[in-house]
This record gives sequence, structure tokens and C-alpha cells, in this order.
Amino acid sequence: MKAIRTTRPARRIPAARLVIVRAAHAAKKAAQEQAREDKAQQLLTPTPAFTAAPRLTALPGGLYWSGKQPVPAIGATVQRRDEHPGAVKVLAYCHADGFLGLVTEPEQPAKRTGRKVHPRAHCVFSHQLAQAA
Repeated sequence: MKAIRTTRPARRIPAARLVIVRAAHAAKKAAQEQAREDKAQQLLTPTPAFTAAPRLTALPGGLYWSGKQPVPAIGATVQRRDEHPGAVKVLAYCHADGFLGLVTEPEQPAKRTGRKVHPRAHCVFSHQLAQAA
């Protein structure tokens, strides 16, 4: 009499795939830990308005992004539509009066004039960005 197999042998994950899965899990855990540290830091010393922050989690919670498009990532290029139109690169995030903003740098720097640029001049909010087509 033949024995009936009730289970099937376990499938093994290929080694290359296992490395990718473990790296993704480690990155996710590191991001969660960083967010936890940022949240604790916000309770002790909140980030002042118009101060550049390298991550969204380094800003206070409850900020409003009024744009229809999603919040651009750091390093992305966006178009301004206010008095200084043109492409700008996102360097960091900032906030003011409950709104989320972007700290930007122009792709093509303007000609230098004799006057100084205000430090807040590079902080851009969603209403100052061109709508994505």
C-alpha cells in the first residue's frame, strides 16, 4: 500500500530574492525608528518656522499641503509660477503657520545683484508651484 502524501515540500526563496527582501525590511525598520526619534525630538524642541528639515517626520504633525499634486520628494524638480518663474530643485522641507513648504534652489541661478536675498526667499508653498499637467 502506498502512503498518501498530506503535505507538500516547502518552497525555498532564492538567495538573491532573500537578500532583497531582507534589505527592504531593514530599510523599513530604520525609517520607522527615525520617525520615532523625530517624533520624540519634536516634543522636546519643536522645529521653528521657516527652518529647513531633511525629512517630513522632522516637522511637527498636522501640517497642511494645499496642492492637488502630492508633496514632491527631496531632489525632485518642480516649476514655480510666482514672481520668479522657472525650475527649482527641492532641497528640504519647512513649515509656517500650519502649512508645509519646500526649501528650493533655482536650477539656473539669477544674475547677482547688489542686494541680499532674504533667507525665506527659497521657502516655497504649494500655491506658488505650477499645476502639473
